[in-house]
Amino acid sequence: MTTRTGDLTKPRRDTSRRTGRNSRLSGFLRASAANGRLPAFLLSVGLTVLLFGFLFSRDFTVRTVVVRGNTLAYADAIVAASGAIGQPIFRLNTDVVARRVAAYPAVAYADVSAQLPDRLVVQLHERTPVLDWQVGKQSVLVDDHGWVVATGFDAKLPRVVENTGTLPVVGSQLPSGLIAADQAILSRLGAQVSAMEYDPVSGLTAQLTDGREIVFGGSDRIPLKLNVAVAALALSDPWTRLDVREPDRPYYQ
Repeated sequence: MTTRTGDLTKPRRDTSRRTGRNSRLSGFLRASAANGRLPAFLLSVGLTVLLFGFLFSRDFTVRTVVVRGNTLAYADAIVAASGAIGQPIFRLNTDVVARRVAAYPAVAYADVSAQLPDRLVVQLHERTPVLDWQVGKQSVLVDDHGWVVATGFDAKLPRVVENTGTLPVVGSQLPSGLIAADQAILSRLGAQVSAMEYDPVSGLTAQLTDGREIVFGGSDRIPLKLNVAVAALALSDPWTRLDVREPDRPYYQ
């Protein structure tokens, strides 16, 4: 009787499948290299890494903010308002920065531009003061829309003295009609006016260089009030105080 013994040698692993995968990968790489796909893919990856480095590199963060066109606004306050220091310059939204800066009371609007590698330029367009508004010994500068843009006196500007009340806060707004009325009075009466006063009850009063005064009141019907005032100034009758708050019924004393 013949007895068969099994094959005691170790079975070999089937490497045909792995060899096939390797062959396909090698073929794909050779084909991609031949038709340009592989270099393009590697270039894309490289550019992505490079772009990421640009966006987040410390070499391209804002270190300097240059402020131009400021006469009323303080440069350090504009730099702080911009919020740009330390921000990545490639990710900085200049429109947002411009809106932040324009919120400063003295600024009407701003143009903002980035300059590589680390500089931001802010060109201010400031509001133009047209008069001083004085309360007591303090004064603020006001533009033609009534915006209070800064504190201080400007000897070149006409002045309105408020006899009662508190000094308007920078950034607040006075009634634009009141400012327009004051400008119209000064434009029409010119050098005859030595001072303009304001009272919440009696409104605007023009003090004349000859010692007389004209009470205009509020900002309504200013052209008509001015016509009455000019006519009264031409009268030969002496008077010291003219009230034109009701231009249809003016009176003087």
